[in-house]
Amino acid sequence: MISDLTTMAAASGVPPWLYKLFTGMQYPYVRRLAKFAKAVIPGEDRREPTKEDIDAKFREVFPRCWVKILEEVKVGMIVIFNELGTLEPGQYAELIATPEEYLAKTYGKKKIKVNFYDGENFVCTTNFKVGGWTEHPGH
Repeated sequence: MISDLTTMAAASGVPPWLYKLFTGMQYPYVRRLAKFAKAVIPGEDRREPTKEDIDAKFREVFPRCWVKILEEVKVGMIVIFNELGTLEPGQYAELIATPEEYLAKTYGKKKIKVNFYDGENFVCTTNFKVGGWTEHPGH
């Protein structure tokens, strides 16, 4: 499985962590698009997409995604997210190549959430503890 993931990520020209984020089981957006792109045979359930179907849908979706970057801040007993910025499609090569270094350089030492969207549709998210972040200030 890992070698398949690494091979497909390399073929897609993206880091394995990002490919897994988009195509893994945790966030079903790309998988669901691949599943519903398949033709339906009357009287049968829709087939699950193959790895190749998912890879093809990833290559279609990923280039048009934009990114929202948020800072996690603890306020009392709750956690809120302050928007730090957005990156349009094609503007985040450095972010995906070296995420912690890019985020530290651009936003500093924080706990950061990176969300990917396809138009208005949420695709997936991942979190980073940037620059040696260990806890919320004052806690």
